[in-house]
Amino acid sequence: MSDTTQVSAEQLNALVQRVVASRGFNEADQKTAGARATFGMQHGLANSDLLETSLAALDSSVSAPKVLVENRDSLIFDAHGQPALVQFEAAFDHAVKHNINEIRMHKTACGAFAIPAIASYLAEHGANGSGVCIYYNNLEGGIRRFDLAPEGQLKGLLQPRERDLAWNEVRITIGPAPADCKAVAGTADIEAYRARCETNGISVRTGLWQRMQELAANY
Repeated sequence: MSDTTQVSAEQLNALVQRVVASRGFNEADQKTAGARATFGMQHGLANSDLLETSLAALDSSVSAPKVLVENRDSLIFDAHGQPALVQFEAAFDHAVKHNINEIRMHKTACGAFAIPAIASYLAEHGANGSGVCIYYNNLEGGIRRFDLAPEGQLKGLLQPRERDLAWNEVRITIGPAPADCKAVAGTADIEAYRARCETNGISVRTGLWQRMQELAANY
């Protein structure tokens, strides 16, 4: 048996939604999770390990991040361990509407899924005409920064030189992107990955895919 299974975006989206439903989340969170998981996997921003970790960490008793600090410069939240696969965008919306240019989300998990969350928000609402940088940790412990254009287009993945991020934190800045980063993947690389997924399917570890089907079937 192959170690990976190739699935369509529609199949992945639908199955993630059903798994999230089995964890006790409402319909809005189900749709959010399905869209973010699919976007992340088909653009190379996430893999099976990240998806599995995120699904396992979901907690339906957490309804929203808690505000810890708010001032004119920054917002600090406690996500209570909730992965960025659900919720999250309300915190960003609050920052945009109050002209706050930095959000720090403590005690979150799987921060790469914040990228599709914010990209979707920017495509619909924008952020006062500004681009956005999302800082997060990958599963290997490396800090990454992903840049989004003002309308939510994916600009590229970078590696910051400074380690100004806790292991369980996501930091989002609104405004010009700093130059102190090393490029990891550009727009062309990300688009090429998406095109391959569209042609060949999205690769999901076979064991994970089977487990997700079992969870969905038991719901």
